[in-house]
Amino acid sequence: MTSPGREATPDDGRPMAIVTGAARGLGLHLAGQLAGRGLRTICVVRNPLDTARLDGFGDLVRPVVGDVRDAAVGRRVAREVGEGAVCLLIHNAGVAHPPRTLGELAVDEVLHSFSTHCLGPLRLTQALLPALRRSPFATVVHVSSRRGSFAVAAEDDAPGGKHYAYRIGKAAQNMMSLCLRQELAGLRIRVVAVHPGELRTAMGAPGAPDTPATAAADLVRMVLTHPQEGLPPFMVRAGDPHPW
Repeated sequence: MTSPGREATPDDGRPMAIVTGAARGLGLHLAGQLAGRGLRTICVVRNPLDTARLDGFGDLVRPVVGDVRDAAVGRRVAREVGEGAVCLLIHNAGVAHPPRTLGELAVDEVLHSFSTHCLGPLRLTQALLPALRRSPFATVVHVSSRRGSFAVAAEDDAPGGKHYAYRIGKAAQNMMSLCLRQELAGLRIRVVAVHPGELRTAMGAPGAPDTPATAAADLVRMVLTHPQEGLPPFMVRAGDPHPW
């Protein structure tokens, strides 16, 4: 559902963007960056109370309430888009579970991570494929993590090895992103997975060096400055390749 008291914005020809996980952290700053550049931005948030955080961005930002794990979210967003064209879809919603040993691990946590990071973005991309195709050039961004990199994991002797749920979910997201990239390239839809950096957010590590505001500005600038150029399939937010 959209936020109470807001009527759907008619298609006025402006470029349209979608951001999931937009209630806080990186997603909230992504929404602000996109609206500041004049894009109509649909923001997916889980909690209806969180839609108030988007009010300061003006009428260009439209909330849709729902959990990305719910297949109905794709239908809600597609209804909000209507016959408009989506030039940018950012799958930012994420979930982190605490590190656990094999004996402590609950498989439901792995399923939760897989559904949030892989199945949710896959369903939403399916639902929005017609709108992405209506854009002359479109970009799908999966906000991933170095924790989804096999190369990084293979060299990591420290505690990251216990992050079963998060690492498995992000590795699945990276492979899904690559599959979409290979299929959709012929439709002028580029797909990329991005490690945004170590950020000072609720999900980030204490003392992380970067702010979500800086990461959002860098990511939006990188994607929108050269919308027709090729990008590495897995990269850091400034555009350099990240090891798989």
